[in-house]
Amino acid sequence: MSLFVTPYSRFALLAPQRAASAGWLTAAIAALVLPACGDSDEAPGPLVTAPSPALPSPGRENTRPDPCRGVPLPADQHFVAPGLCASAVAFGQDGLRQLGFASDGDLIGVRTSGEVVRFRDVNEDGLFDGEAEISTIANTGGNGNNAHLDEASSYLYAGSPDGVVRWPYSATEAMLGTPEPVVVNQPSDGTHSYHTVHVYDGWLYVHSGSEDNVVAPMSPEYDNNRSLLKRFDLAQGSPPFDWAAGEVVATGLRNMVGYARGPSGDLFGVVNGIDDLSYQGEDVHLDNPGEPLIQIEAGQTFGYPFCFTAQNITTGSGTVPPGTQLATEVDGFENPHDDAWCQQNSVPPVSFLPAHSAPLDIGFYTEPPSGAARSLPAEWVGDAFVSQHGSWNTEPSVGHNVVLFPFGDSQPGMPSTDQTPPTYPFTVVFGGGSASGHTDGSWGWSLDGQGEDPVRPVGVAVSPVDGALYISSDGEGVLYRVGVPL
Repeated sequence: MSLFVTPYSRFALLAPQRAASAGWLTAAIAALVLPACGDSDEAPGPLVTAPSPALPSPGRENTRPDPCRGVPLPADQHFVAPGLCASAVAFGQDGLRQLGFASDGDLIGVRTSGEVVRFRDVNEDGLFDGEAEISTIANTGGNGNNAHLDEASSYLYAGSPDGVVRWPYSATEAMLGTPEPVVVNQPSDGTHSYHTVHVYDGWLYVHSGSEDNVVAPMSPEYDNNRSLLKRFDLAQGSPPFDWAAGEVVATGLRNMVGYARGPSGDLFGVVNGIDDLSYQGEDVHLDNPGEPLIQIEAGQTFGYPFCFTAQNITTGSGTVPPGTQLATEVDGFENPHDDAWCQQNSVPPVSFLPAHSAPLDIGFYTEPPSGAARSLPAEWVGDAFVSQHGSWNTEPSVGHNVVLFPFGDSQPGMPSTDQTPPTYPFTVVFGGGSASGHTDGSWGWSLDGQGEDPVRPVGVAVSPVDGALYISSDGEGVLYRVGVPL
């Protein structure tokens, strides 16, 4: 297995932060060198991305649809993992956010305007073009981020300005009609307004982000109205459910717009961390906090707004182990808690992504149904794709990628951001650079009057028909496909 070193070289330039003023911090941090999670003694590292040379493998026969069809991205203007190709398959999809597939291969996405859009490749040319192939089938009324098709109940769910709505879903209906309110009185004002929704085993899960960067309306306790994940039992009573009546699953989640159930049935999410951080009076925001990848269990608390995940913090007592939970310092915020409290009352992440890279979606690659096409390496089954939208709170910008976190028999380990150069346990699948290598940060491409600049990945989903990875970008609204060529 080769080691993929992510080129966030500027993290190596950190100056030591102000020395700790109390001896307890040294002892607390020394006890917090976190072991890798899971049953294995060694957490998985970055993956070899090239497909097996013994082609074709099961599901990757030459009879499958070619994932490279569409508009190929110029080799000198993008990076895709070795052995894969990347192409643009739709243009002009302004505001397109997260994606989901129906079992018949229809791709469903939601724009920030609230338009629910269905992509259907009628002529099977690998592109989505025109009203016959890109159609608006419903509207949430605004605040659009994702839609979840629960095929067991034949309902399509989506977030709305007031909470959650749904429609009876039919693949043959051109318009789904007036939405039915399912959750009402959910707040959507402020900076983090999106309501991400998923249905698992008859439960409707709904996320609510924080009103602003750092807000603590129930301080010193965790908020039970925003910055959390709630769920509603769809078998109990009839909608609409009042937001206040939802069962709290987890709190302390600043902005977890991306979450999904893994192959084992556990919930995982990616969280956008706090901006403009200081620690012990020093500005550390360029390299903190780490953007957490978390495993969610009922009743857990994840720190916000009182705590953050250390990515690269150095004090007079030494380097803080990456992933340690530390007390938030932001101008204008009076934190009632300290580091010791955070290490007792904030669950550390499974792993994390670079500060301010803005992970917006997570999707697990599951084993395709028997006989289905496979256009991604079989070794990736069970691993998780994560989109990085790109930062605004750093200069230059970081992220703008889709990465793969390896899970295997155990969870990915913590990044080594306390070394030079820093390393992360993920592999970049799609991003900036060229055929010769990946370059982190803002990027774009153009070819014969088509293209996108910047590329800002949001949604990730794997097709049940061609087996390829589809990626939405809301930079200029391009939809991409990534897969192993024929």
